[in-house]
Amino acid sequence: MPVIRQLFCSFFSVIDRYLLREFLLSLVAVTSVLWLIFIATRFARYLAQAAMGNLPGEIIFTLLGYSSLSALHMILPIGALLAVMLAMGRMSSDNELTVMAACGIPEKQIVNNVLIFSSIIAVCVGLLSLIIVPLVTTDGYKLEQNAKMAADTSGLVAGNFKESRNGDWTFYSEGLTEDKQGMVNVFIEIHRNDKPMVFRAESGHFEIDSENGSKYLILEDGFRYQGEAGDQDFIIAQFASHSLLVEKGEAQQVKERHKALPTAELWQRGGSADIAEIQWRVSAIVMTIILCLLAIKLANAGPRKGRYAGFFPAILVYIIYSNLLGVTRAWVSKGVMAPLFGAVWVHLLMMIIVIVLFNRHKLRYLWMQYQHAKGQI
Repeated sequence: MPVIRQLFCSFFSVIDRYLLREFLLSLVAVTSVLWLIFIATRFARYLAQAAMGNLPGEIIFTLLGYSSLSALHMILPIGALLAVMLAMGRMSSDNELTVMAACGIPEKQIVNNVLIFSSIIAVCVGLLSLIIVPLVTTDGYKLEQNAKMAADTSGLVAGNFKESRNGDWTFYSEGLTEDKQGMVNVFIEIHRNDKPMVFRAESGHFEIDSENGSKYLILEDGFRYQGEAGDQDFIIAQFASHSLLVEKGEAQQVKERHKALPTAELWQRGGSADIAEIQWRVSAIVMTIILCLLAIKLANAGPRKGRYAGFFPAILVYIIYSNLLGVTRAWVSKGVMAPLFGAVWVHLLMMIIVIVLFNRHKLRYLWMQYQHAKGQI
């Protein structure tokens, strides 16, 4: 530790270390608050699902760990923005920035420290969004789906009947396997007005299609009886394996599965939706740096204004920025916008705004010179 501290002190001056420390402390405080809010919201959601019987209660905290870790890549960009706003706003209201300027410390040095801070956070966001979050989301998705399948079979007590959620099916199982994921000696009746259908199988288990999220009941070594007994069209069929669609995958499940795909696999597939997902993950990295640069000017609210005066414009800019990226993601995914153009135009627009804010005095001076020259002509 002393060696690292000496190395750190040799590269950074006292002012640099002070600025970086203020940014880091603010980031920890803001990120912790946002993270706790997210965890509380997600915990309430999982608790409601467990109360309805759709999710086993023993895996709530495991799912909460997966989801809270995957949320960090979304929390860190806005956390970095608010951290720079808090630190710069406090120093501006306490006249520390004025003292720094009077001592000959240029604004460029402050900008360099913000760039160093935002670049470190951007690297962390990149590792999360490109590598860690897809892996965590995949594990969380599998765990949640397996838990839902376990919830569907957990009510199957040996010798008792159980209806499906929509009441269209009646299940009966003589027993369950040790892992509670499969059924033994299964009897299923599907309620239909035209031709009732009955299945009898030695075993059965649930499976989920990894592509569309549809849930299937796989029956093995059994018979299918279709129609009314005694009718001429009564059908008896023997099967080795038979799949029944229990629940069709929703669009949200397809999106969640697509979000869980590794970045390398998305790049190999190369579809419009895949490129849109890659751009969305990379955009979090670029957005972190741009927002931190923007916070420098938004935090300096000016004299006779509170240190929090620039927070509303900063949050408004973040909302507009993220929504534009979301709309662009949808356009690229649907083929409305070329993937090559993609989210680039949003980042270029925000960079132009940052450049204008940093050079607004020069632009105003040039505009006045232009008006003066125009008046002389």
